Amino acid sequence: MKTAKDKSIVRKTITWEERSGFLQFLSSVPDRVRTFNQSFEFCIENLSPLPLDIDGDTEIPLQVGFVLKRNNPLLPELQYCLYSVLKEKMLYGYIGLYRNGSLTTLKELKPIRDFHKGEAVLHGWLTQLVRASCEKITL
Repeated sequence: MKTAKDKSIVRKTITWEERSGFLQFLSSVPDRVRTFNQSFEFCIENLSPLPLDIDGDTEIPLQVGFVLKRNNPLLPELQYCLYSVLKEKMLYGYIGLYRNGSLTTLKELKPIRDFHKGEAVLHGWLTQLVRASCEKITL
């Protein structure tokens, strides 16, 4: 075992997630949703706990960035969700239906490539969630 002579030398490695703005974007999602709700009063909130499976796959929920649900008082039997999955350094958004702990995907949305400019895409995703719940989109 070799010991370092100068222990004060510590290299700070900046990860892709930090450099790309991905972590900052994910941490800003709750505030963006709160602002969207205050502006439009659509009752969107975090889904807790995470789904057990997505489209029958139990591995996908492990890759999810966030899951948001819309409580529509006119359709209490259907819970529409917006969820995101990181693939190949892009965050993909999906609209789905949540039932009995499972999510079924209804629609894929435009991915976020530049996380520093992700706020506009997230706003579009939230709008798509509201639209899906109002139009009663199902399988």
